[in-house]
Amino acid sequence: MAETEPTLTAAKRRPALGLRRRPERLALAVFRLPLRAARAGHLSGRTFVSFTHVGRRTGRAYDTVAMVLRHDESNREVVVCAAWGPATDWVRNLRLAPAREVRLGAERYVPEHRFLSEDEALQVLSQFLWAHPVRIRLFRAVLGWDDLRDPEAARGFVATHPFVAFRPAARAA
Repeated sequence: MAETEPTLTAAKRRPALGLRRRPERLALAVFRLPLRAARAGHLSGRTFVSFTHVGRRTGRAYDTVAMVLRHDESNREVVVCAAWGPATDWVRNLRLAPAREVRLGAERYVPEHRFLSEDEALQVLSQFLWAHPVRIRLFRAVLGWDDLRDPEAARGFVATHPFVAFRPAARAA
């Protein structure tokens, strides 16, 4: 009896870099590269934002880097998305305590944050899809996401992936 080979369609659906529900070692190494660029300040420009948050159990400070999906110059707000969903450690940490610092390019500030509504997140995603189609294709290949140009897939994505906005905290009077 001959062995059956895996179908090509099953192989095509498997995300690159060994990603499934949680990042594996190779994926983490690749996705941590922007952390080095973000620490270099002006070298990362406005593509990546780095923020420091406090561990909900350890109390330790952690640095996280995320891709900026929207940057509003008027109020200095940046929007990011939790690519691995609501169970991501930094999302869970931000639900309990605010981030300590945000670094965007050479700019640093103490932030306030908010979680976007699904409608607002869908608007941010739509704008990003239009402005950065190559990045979205890369995310689809690496992370195994559905085609987010499909309205149902996009709505499902924003329902399961928190979008967070950071802006400088208002100063106390």
